[in-house]
Amino acid sequence: MQAVISAFAPIWLIGALGWLTARSGWAGEEFQRTLTRFAFTLAMPAVLFGTLSRTPLDRIQPLPLLAFAVSTFAVGLAALALRRGKLPDRVVAAMSSAYVNSGNLGIPVGLYVLHDATFVVSVMVFQVALVSPLIFLGLGSERPSPLAPLRTPIVVASLLGLGVSALGWHPPELVTKPLEILGGAAVPLALFSLGMSLNGSAVAWRGTLPVVALKLLAQPLVAFLAGRFLLHLDDHALFAAVLFAGLPTAQNTYVYAVEYGRAADLPRDAILVSSVLSPLTLAAIVLTAAA
Repeated sequence: MQAVISAFAPIWLIGALGWLTARSGWAGEEFQRTLTRFAFTLAMPAVLFGTLSRTPLDRIQPLPLLAFAVSTFAVGLAALALRRGKLPDRVVAAMSSAYVNSGNLGIPVGLYVLHDATFVVSVMVFQVALVSPLIFLGLGSERPSPLAPLRTPIVVASLLGLGVSALGWHPPELVTKPLEILGGAAVPLALFSLGMSLNGSAVAWRGTLPVVALKLLAQPLVAFLAGRFLLHLDDHALFAAVLFAGLPTAQNTYVYAVEYGRAADLPRDAILVSSVLSPLTLAAIVLTAAA
C-alpha cells in the first residue's frame, strides 16, 4: 500500500500546486491553455516517440493485453452508449471511463507490485497506437476533415516511434537527448494545468460517479472475466491485466478534451476522484489476488 501511495503522491502534489497557483491569481486561464497546448503539441509527442522508439516490440505480452483491451473497449462502449449528447461529448465520457494512467502510474505500480514493468509497454503501445487515434477521430468528428485527428502530433510521434523500434534503429543522442528533456515536461505540465482547472470548480458528482465506477470497478472486473474465462490466463498474467485495468483515469484525457474544445469538466473530475479512490481499489485487487 505504501508503494502505491508513493506512486500517487507526485500527482496529488503537482495538481495541488497548480490549484494553488490559480487560486492565488499568479496565473490565469490563458496561461493554463498555453500549458495544455504545449503539453499536447510538443511534450507528449516527445516522450511518446522516445519511449516507443526504445521499446522492443517483442516485449508486448499479447494475451494479458487482450484481456486488458477487452475491458477497455467494453467499458468505453458502455459509457458511449449510456452518455447522451453529441458523439464528441460521448467520447469524452468513454475515454474518462476507460483510458488508464499507464505512464507515470503504470511504471511504479508495475515495478512495486508486479516486480516487472514489461506489461506497461504493452498497455502504452495499445493506448497510444490504437485507442488514442480512435479518441481523436471521435472528438474531431464534427470537423471538416474527419481524418485530420490522425495527423495530430501525438499520433504521428507514436507511429514514428513504433517504426523506429520495428526497424531496430537507434537514433543518435543528438536527437534523443533534446526529446528526452522536452518529454520530461509532459506529465508535470498536464498535471499542473489540471490542478489549475480545479480552482473555483466543484465536482459534478452526478455525472462523475458513474464514470469513476466504470473506471475503478467495472473495467478491472471485465478484465478479470475476460482473462479467466475467455483466455484462461495464468495467475500472474491475469493479475497484471486486472491491476492495470484498475488504474485511474489518465491526465491525457483532460488535455485531449481541452485541445479539441470539448467540455473538460468530466475528465477533470474523473481524474481527481479516481486518483483519490484508486489506491483503495488497487489495494483491494492486490489483497484479493494474494488471497
